Amino acid sequence: MTLATKVKPRGAPSAAVADLVEARPSIFIADPDLWTSYEVRLLFRARLIGGVPKDPQLIEGWLRNRAGISDERELRLAVLATLAETSADDDDAANGSNNGSGVSSRITGFKTGPEGLYVEGRQVKAMLKESTNIVFAGERWGPTRKAARSFFAERVFVDPDRLALGVRRADGVETFMGHLNGPAGPRSTLNQYEYVDRSALEFRLRVLHDCVSDVQWRAIWCHAQESGFGTLRSQGFGRFDVVRWERLSPG
Repeated sequence: MTLATKVKPRGAPSAAVADLVEARPSIFIADPDLWTSYEVRLLFRARLIGGVPKDPQLIEGWLRNRAGISDERELRLAVLATLAETSADDDDAANGSNNGSGVSSRITGFKTGPEGLYVEGRQVKAMLKESTNIVFAGERWGPTRKAARSFFAERVFVDPDRLALGVRRADGVETFMGHLNGPAGPRSTLNQYEYVDRSALEFRLRVLHDCVSDVQWRAIWCHAQESGFGTLRSQGFGRFDVVRWERLSPG
């Protein structure tokens, strides 16, 4: 895959198309009888590790596996967009493959936007689904008797899509040495992970018909706190405390 391939300009969209794609509020007002909202604040106990690769080749594999993108043109554009969002403008991050010593290196970090570094709401939902699946393994929820994880996934949503970490740059880099055996023989890998220290996340959960009970939420969050959020959770990173959990009044 060649990242330098130029995409032919498509020109400005017609007025009719522009009118259709312009972001507008939904014509359906959120029904308070349908949704219950919760305000949530998570405070990380120590370091939160970024998991977005900054090497173009690693980004391609990451997008194929995580986002399910297979179309080559779409994949190329997604790689370029991810590179822009991760600000991979230093030589180590952009090149990241081999430093001439036989040690393969790579760096992962966070996406960045107008408000600085951020993680995505879908990552919070993935964490909650995982904890639901672990804590309530084998249980069936609701009138349709769906598996707890599937029931949760269809009824709980995270707003907004981007969750700011409140910082412009990572606080530092964690470095781990690994060893691999492959067709070319044994080699060492130097994995570098950007982190932010004692950050916080604030977001809102929308729950259909308030279908997850207080007891179930307590169990889900108690597990998620210790399992952690982000990359390198097996090393103890990303653990947090829920310091705000408030059901909002309708309206």
